[in-house]
Amino acid sequence: LDPQEVERILQAKIFSKPLKKIILFLKKYEGSLFPVEHEIFSMLQKDAKTFPNIKLGDAVHRHTLEAMIDLRQKQAPIFAELTVTAQQLPPAQLVEFNQLMEITHNRLYDKSVVLPFSAKEFSYKLQRIFEGIKARGIPDEIKIVRKLINMSYSLPESVTGRTKPHAKKPIDRTNFIAGSLRQMTQVLFFSPLRNDKELNDLLTQAKLKLYNIPLVAPFSRKSFIHDLKKILNSVDNPKLVRELEKIASKLPTAKEEVSAFIMKSATNSSEKIGYDLIFNSVGTAEHILPSKHGGSDFIGNIALASFAANSERGHRHMDTQLRIYPETYDNCQKYVDRLIELYNDGTFAKLGISRQYITGFANKMYKMSPPEKRMILDTSALL
Repeated sequence: LDPQEVERILQAKIFSKPLKKIILFLKKYEGSLFPVEHEIFSMLQKDAKTFPNIKLGDAVHRHTLEAMIDLRQKQAPIFAELTVTAQQLPPAQLVEFNQLMEITHNRLYDKSVVLPFSAKEFSYKLQRIFEGIKARGIPDEIKIVRKLINMSYSLPESVTGRTKPHAKKPIDRTNFIAGSLRQMTQVLFFSPLRNDKELNDLLTQAKLKLYNIPLVAPFSRKSFIHDLKKILNSVDNPKLVRELEKIASKLPTAKEEVSAFIMKSATNSSEKIGYDLIFNSVGTAEHILPSKHGGSDFIGNIALASFAANSERGHRHMDTQLRIYPETYDNCQKYVDRLIELYNDGTFAKLGISRQYITGFANKMYKMSPPEKRMILDTSALL
């Protein structure tokens, strides 16, 4: 999807309209959606026939009970395997693991839990919200969230800490953090984003965590794995650590399971759900040879990839990528075929791009592919 087109969609607040209008509008992008998002779209198409004027958020929320049951059935054997394997942990870490599982059980069943305040988690969630707001392209909104992000940089990671490494008494930073959160709340209140659900929820939860007030927080796969890794950092058994991390990685993600996507969206606004539907399909510039391996920012080393594919690949070298995902061979040929169409219809000339970009891409992919299976891209249709 063209990022500028996505920006126009968000600016027009398409996802705040009745479901029937959203479906009609998104129909032309159906072929660009990833499998899970496509299943959600198909589900919403059926809903629109019965509830044409329902809001997107309400339409998705209608399926939460069914999704919750399905997701719990898929999570249960993984948690059971984790619990059995974790019995090999040293006593101190096993106590921490059992506490984590108790919190996880409460979060899964919508029971209130006491969660610690974490500046790192707060900043991460704020950045994720910013991505959606930035995509809307409204300067005043972008300016406000950037200001909130800059303010968040001054937050200490934890409530207690020491002014010096060998200080006898730790200091309590609760008042300082509370003051910073109050300032951020004021900035938000006197801004165009004063009614933004995600930002208000984030600040409210941060305050509850700061004062150890129980809150109902949905289960988060990312948070669970992060907390598990914190426990495992002090375990002197690499094999056991790898085994536990491998088991935890099998927990369903919103990219792999429809039920996980629905539950992740359960408390989100219609605008956020709509953004999540198309976000992974947005086109991004990807380095063919990653910067980490010496790749340049020149156009000859840049190709187009969806956000999801670009994010998943990370800094992985192309020969490794091809071994892990052999379908990349076919996808690269489709990419070249589309580039050739754009060159032959004059689009490249209008943009001042040489045909050498296409032949250069083909040569680069040949050289970077595994020696035992070279990528040979057909460019014979170039005029």
